[in-house]
Amino acid sequence: MTQPGTLRVEIRALAAYGTERYEDAVTCGAIRRFLDHVGAVPVGAWGTLPDVSAKLARDWRTALDRRIDEALAARDEMDRLADVLLQIGADIQGTDIVNATSFDVVNQDLGPYLAAVDGYHTRVRARPGGAGIAGVPHNRHEPYERPAVVIPPENTRLAVVGNEVLPSTRVVEEPLSLGTGTGDDLTVAGGRTTYYDNGGGDALDQFVQRYRGNLLLLEAMLVEIGTDQRMPLSDLMMNAWSSSPEVIRNRADLLHSVANTYQAVRADMEEETKNLARYWNGVSADAFTQHAQSRSTWIGQLQAQASWLAEEGKKAATMLEGLRNAYAVAGYERIDSLLEAMQDYATRVRGLFTPCSRAEDKLADVADAFINFLVESEKRAIGELAELIKIDEQERKERPDLGTRSHDAVRPPAPAVGVTVWTDRAGWSPNPERPAV
Repeated sequence: MTQPGTLRVEIRALAAYGTERYEDAVTCGAIRRFLDHVGAVPVGAWGTLPDVSAKLARDWRTALDRRIDEALAARDEMDRLADVLLQIGADIQGTDIVNATSFDVVNQDLGPYLAAVDGYHTRVRARPGGAGIAGVPHNRHEPYERPAVVIPPENTRLAVVGNEVLPSTRVVEEPLSLGTGTGDDLTVAGGRTTYYDNGGGDALDQFVQRYRGNLLLLEAMLVEIGTDQRMPLSDLMMNAWSSSPEVIRNRADLLHSVANTYQAVRADMEEETKNLARYWNGVSADAFTQHAQSRSTWIGQLQAQASWLAEEGKKAATMLEGLRNAYAVAGYERIDSLLEAMQDYATRVRGLFTPCSRAEDKLADVADAFINFLVESEKRAIGELAELIKIDEQERKERPDLGTRSHDAVRPPAPAVGVTVWTDRAGWSPNPERPAV
């Protein structure tokens, strides 16, 4: 066995480059695990907006799956580079090569996923006459024995992933009342009412919690009067209230850690490829330089794709927050007139011989103005959200192929030279002008 310090300088450079690519392969495996965990935004977090929430959830999953495919492809590409170069180094040197690993491009968010990835090890080894890296089987873990991801508690933004509490409702039997403060409250006994839990605590959630009973009673009155309008709380506000923009934003923003890691991988690979070319000449070495440069450019494309997905998720969260705020503003601006119209209607309904047509009209008019504002706000939000993470539906043979033209999975570029030219050991020749160290 030959330690790195006793290798010839050109072999040392080859071994160092191969080790770095091995680290990149394992890192891309960690990216895959990270994307699958952090990127899996709960379906319920997108809310229940008609025609858009389900599409956003589906399109996000489609785009995420493509980023996962890219991470797997990057892992395989880096793995092949490491296998070939370390094997060439061992064959030329005529002895085992053992190098320590460092995984220095991994950031605080990706770090916890490394130990759960196949191939994670403190060193790599290649033997003369072998077939690449030895001693660390690529599929070292069976699914049932794969190590768990342990997230440090101080990484609070990552630790919350998977432990989020989404909005939910509870239906109970209890009276509904409309209070005026004068002692003559209107009470409807024995009815079913709904409670709204874990709404996020923003302005919309505070409005819903404060006026939940009043809005449900308003809906009961509107049903009694007879209206074809959508119910303000159950049919409109709830579509936005049921969303969790903070969950979407946190998970999407964490995906920038993937983009940052790809950026580090590319930057290191470009510099290390230039450095390796100082030590080696020959047909194979020249072909490898070209091959490696095309791979580093491709890694840059993966960085852009990860950044795009992160930003689109944050935009979606911002749009949902905007709709929630618009609903809250509309509610607070109109609640007094709504309560007044409801009380007037309730008072007239309880009067034995009092005509209530005017009260009905007043309540209907005030409610219509409120509901129409909510509907228009929803329409604007849906139009904006529909432009995010847009998936073009293309017909391919007998079935639709979902995918965007600009954000489909980016595959590794085809080799510009013969596929096996750079893998031929005979084509690697030490550069006579190579550095001494």
